[in-house]
Amino acid sequence: MSRPSRPLPGLTGPGRRARWRRRVLRRVLSASLAAMAVLLVVLQLRPPPEPVTPVLVAARDVPAGTVLAEVDLRVDHVPRDSVQPGALATLTDGVGRRVGAGLARGESLTASRLVPRGALDGLPAGRVALHVVSADPAAVDLLAPGLAARVYPAAGGPALAVRATVLAADPPSGGAASLTDAPPRGVVLSLSAAEADAVLSGHGSLDGPVTVTVVAATG
Repeated sequence: MSRPSRPLPGLTGPGRRARWRRRVLRRVLSASLAAMAVLLVVLQLRPPPEPVTPVLVAARDVPAGTVLAEVDLRVDHVPRDSVQPGALATLTDGVGRRVGAGLARGESLTASRLVPRGALDGLPAGRVALHVVSADPAAVDLLAPGLAARVYPAAGGPALAVRATVLAADPPSGGAASLTDAPPRGVVLSLSAAEADAVLSGHGSLDGPVTVTVVAATG
């Protein structure tokens, strides 16, 4: 009678199962470490998130002439490099203001789209507004709100103001046949108190318009 065959040592039994589990665990651990390494490389190569900044945009289509309410606006965050010059950032910057041109839904609101409340709108503290008449009416055509200007006595002499800002310009008279027939034209200037005093003192009299020479400046 033949004896039953016995399995070779090491091929079956608890020892083989233990080695098999160890190999599986090593492979799983190796795969996990490789995946973590790939993830770290991807994170290192990924560019940092682009900085964003809040801007005020139209929450819906807004017709021209609308006085803006909170329902017309919302704050969005856009890449800093794409922010338009003069873009407004908070609801308080726009609510209650009238738009001069219509806004499309999602369009950013800039200060230039708002109808100014008046010549004094946004005048910084410590500045005064003064209307002066230009000794050269044609020079007013070269001056526009926001431009820097220098002010000289009409008769010539040192500058009376070098850091003036044009707030408004008188419109041209359409009925004048020539420049000699045109009524005096001037501008409203933002001046420091000292500059305003110098302009008024240089004029010599408060009777009648303050006539000076106003020229555009680079800043």
